Amino acid sequence: MEKRKFIKKLEKNIGIKKLKTQINSITLMFAFLAVGGVYAIYLNHSGLWLTYGILIFAVSMVVMALFMSYRIKLQVRLNVIKMDYRQYIVTPYAREFFEDGDFSKKGGLTEREIIATNMFSDTQEYTYTSCNELKGVHKGVRFSNSDVFEDCEINDAHVRGRFFSFDIDTKNINPVVFTSSSAPIIDCQNHNVHLIKAKDEVINRMFRVYAFDENEANSLLTANMIDKLRQIVGLQLGKIVRICFAHGKIYMYFTTESNTYDEVITKKTDVEKELDKVRDKFAVVGKIIDIL
Repeated sequence: MEKRKFIKKLEKNIGIKKLKTQINSITLMFAFLAVGGVYAIYLNHSGLWLTYGILIFAVSMVVMALFMSYRIKLQVRLNVIKMDYRQYIVTPYAREFFEDGDFSKKGGLTEREIIATNMFSDTQEYTYTSCNELKGVHKGVRFSNSDVFEDCEINDAHVRGRFFSFDIDTKNINPVVFTSSSAPIIDCQNHNVHLIKAKDEVINRMFRVYAFDENEANSLLTANMIDKLRQIVGLQLGKIVRICFAHGKIYMYFTTESNTYDEVITKKTDVEKELDKVRDKFAVVGKIIDIL
């Protein structure tokens, strides 16, 4: 769909632009009637014509009052408008931007699915929730993306980030996990996943590496893969980055300061500018796919 037509369609569904146009039109009409009424008196400023001028002015004032009453109602509606940003902007744009694209604000991974990636601690003090699921096919790769929240009751830590899943096959059968060197150590009840020392010193400086099998992890770390990992770090997506290469899947997580998408549309919302912001967030999917 042509961009301008798409924007107009969204603006029509949201209704903010229509309200603003109505308010501006009434304001211009108010000014026209006020000037017209005064001008009528000026042109007919004596005798019977003065009465005619005053009558025109009085009618103008009555019409102005009616218009102003309606304008006030419209302005109140505009001031208090609060609509679902994700429903009216993110969802339709996801369907337009991606092949088979869709978005669900309540959708996302279950806690067990998050833990199953081996990128997160799975002891009892940790809990995980997910929402804002974006999914589709991009550049020939099926993907999903959600906001994931990690809470730890022991130190009252609350971490949020963007989680990605890509259907990209790798040669390793067992998971190999990389986390930023500054990331907390993963506390897994599955002791088969353990810290290893990679043969490549660059990787050891950049990441902590977890694997079932040390040889399998080192086999994955070809020169090409090491370059890909360096490029991903170079994107500077978040302070903490976690990557898991599993059989037929690549998972990625990076921390963020806030939720990926706004939640509420207000009178200040400019649809075209908001679409640009959402497009930039969607573009991260393509940047990661290009590297992988």
